[in-house]
Amino acid sequence: MPKHLRKDRHSRNAPIKTSRTDVDDEVLADEDMSVCSNISDATSIYDEIEAGLNAATTVILSSDNLDEKLDSAIEELRNKDLKTREHGLCTLQALFSQKYLPDQVANRSENIIEQLISCLKKGNESEGKLAAIVTSLFFIQLGESNDELFQKFRDAIMPILRDETKSSSLRTRYAQTIGIVCFIGCEDIASSVDLMKSLEIIFSKSYVLKDGTIPIVTRDLQELHAAALSSWCLLVSTMPNNHAHDLIRIYAPEKIPGLIESSDADLRNQAGETIAVLYEIARDINSVFADPPESLLKTLDKKANESVKYKGKKEKRLQRATFREIYNSFEEGTSPEFTIKFGREVLEITSWTGRLYYNGFSNLLGTGMNVHLKENGFLRSVFNLDDAAVEENQQAKGNRFERQLANKAAFKLRTQALRKTRDNKVIRSHHED
Repeated sequence: MPKHLRKDRHSRNAPIKTSRTDVDDEVLADEDMSVCSNISDATSIYDEIEAGLNAATTVILSSDNLDEKLDSAIEELRNKDLKTREHGLCTLQALFSQKYLPDQVANRSENIIEQLISCLKKGNESEGKLAAIVTSLFFIQLGESNDELFQKFRDAIMPILRDETKSSSLRTRYAQTIGIVCFIGCEDIASSVDLMKSLEIIFSKSYVLKDGTIPIVTRDLQELHAAALSSWCLLVSTMPNNHAHDLIRIYAPEKIPGLIESSDADLRNQAGETIAVLYEIARDINSVFADPPESLLKTLDKKANESVKYKGKKEKRLQRATFREIYNSFEEGTSPEFTIKFGREVLEITSWTGRLYYNGFSNLLGTGMNVHLKENGFLRSVFNLDDAAVEENQQAKGNRFERQLANKAAFKLRTQALRKTRDNKVIRSHHED
């Protein structure tokens, strides 16, 4: 049973609402279009490889032979040639993100697991990044807890994540992936806590030093620290109430707020949003630490109004917007609010935890987020979407399939009839000559 469905976590997902809209079929010409507002300016995992992926995706998804595409991609992962393996990973990335293929993936899971672990262990930068993304998407496709499977991928990912000789960008991708893999696949609380400790070891190197000074950290390492903190925050949201209480007591007043002083914009903003999630959980579980100290409120207010010349306009604008929203959540009791329309449904995000989930999964799935929101039972459970709608979607798919078969049969009959007509015309023309 996925941990986000446990009873003691229900209240944290409660602010996420869903509704059905009575929209005419003409308005739904493009059912996969979504409408949303007030989404944080998160960087998508596709930004680095989007140019090459777009062209590949069009070719991959244009084919009806998805089973053949899957088998071919898995076979390519076994190839000794690096470019061939990367091509296979790109194919799987496109299929897993844009399509929901639970049966096909489950039937091939052993082969996929074996090849992904092999690619992850190699630690090659380009291959490793792709393998990490595909691993996250693979777990989203499976959508179920499996501690044994989690441990296999953890043992492949963590040695490279801890290896400081590996590139920071590769370790950043692995830090993002291990958070998603644990969030979906790990039932064991002790394993999740151990992973959180490992992630903290990484981002703790950006903590304010004992003498009050800010450590000097390279830009690449700051990106790694932001990714580790993001995964740590994701796992905090899965903790039982007693564990959550202890984490809030230790990290909310001083440790995480210290990261707000980082020179890196992404790490500052991630620290701010982590603080918002921690105190939101504290209020949900009626923790005695639900009220932030005055010093933290002053820091948030300062960042919400900061204007310094050495920062870019976009960086300052994003920082002010982020911290103003966080500050208002304490002072006025407000929460992030935005809606996502997909097909006939509307998802309303009304909490910091909900936004954390939405940003994390949408950055992975890209434009396929709408497909998964409609069809992926795991993702729908994360956002408390109605199961009945999944059954309705599956029924609609069945009806479409039946119509397609009928159309093909009718087309075949028409073709045969036209062929006979043409043959008769040819015979008549010969006789007339």
